[in-house]
Amino acid sequence: MASITNVNFKIVDIKTENPHPSNQRSIRREEPKMLALSLVLNGIVLGSVLLLFSLGLTLIYGVGRIVNFAHGALFSAGAMAGVWLVASGVPFGLALVVAPVGVGLIGVLIDWAILARIRDRPMVDSLLLTFGLALLITGILYELGGRNVQIMPIPQVLGGVISMGGISLPAYRIFVSILAVALTVALILFLKNSKWGLRVRAANDDPEMGACIGIDRERLMHSVVGVSAALAAASGVAAAPIFTAHAVVGDKILILAFMTVILGGLGSLRGAVVAAYVVGLILVFGEGYFGGQLALMLLFIMVMAMLINWPRGFFGEGRTE
Repeated sequence: MASITNVNFKIVDIKTENPHPSNQRSIRREEPKMLALSLVLNGIVLGSVLLLFSLGLTLIYGVGRIVNFAHGALFSAGAMAGVWLVASGVPFGLALVVAPVGVGLIGVLIDWAILARIRDRPMVDSLLLTFGLALLITGILYELGGRNVQIMPIPQVLGGVISMGGISLPAYRIFVSILAVALTVALILFLKNSKWGLRVRAANDDPEMGACIGIDRERLMHSVVGVSAALAAASGVAAAPIFTAHAVVGDKILILAFMTVILGGLGSLRGAVVAAYVVGLILVFGEGYFGGQLALMLLFIMVMAMLINWPRGFFGEGRTE
């Protein structure tokens, strides 16, 4: 798998709205503030990608107690599918729907054909199985052109820049943030106000009691894995113009997502939301001021401290099995 130290989130060039030579001295005084604002905005964007990706990991662990190492491969599959669809003439907005739906259906098939066979076995079995599944999916993606880095052009309507506080930020990155927040809110509302969400919450809180009141665990897990895979693919498509697309692009973000889930608490959606933005801001600020290696070291220290002292995450809602 690719090294997580290769995760690079390009920081936007700082541009002033009035770069006239006579104002260079005042501009230099404002550069630290503009840099900090630029890092905050880019950290939010990276956190948004992590949020979409981590929600799927949180869901599948909360309901099925599965540590899904294949999640990164599904991110890669979504990114590559999105690039292929756009290159085939499909509008970006439609590709952002079709690719996640397609990968979601693959997720349902994977759960029905493979994961269901080890449903009640120790967690280490699912960990090893999904690791092997990740290698299988990655191999298939290699054969489908994933050896080469593929670039998805930013849609023309989102190709401009938006000025905020004296700096210019690409409109597409703001779109990714809004998309992540919208999908997160929609998922949380659906979990709270639908029968499916009630079943998911019951299985997450007490699987045995859920079975006693008649919840069909197999059908529920098929749908949960499908939604989880669709979220991974949606984050892959949305991130493709930023991170590019190839067979192992998901491996680079998978470890960051696992750190996000640990910090937020295993199975805690609320914790995943907060942790995603914490991780995104730490990485971007670390890259901007100290270098990516130091930022990763800080994240690892935070994760170790959380596991030792607060194993249930930020809000104490996570599981410790």
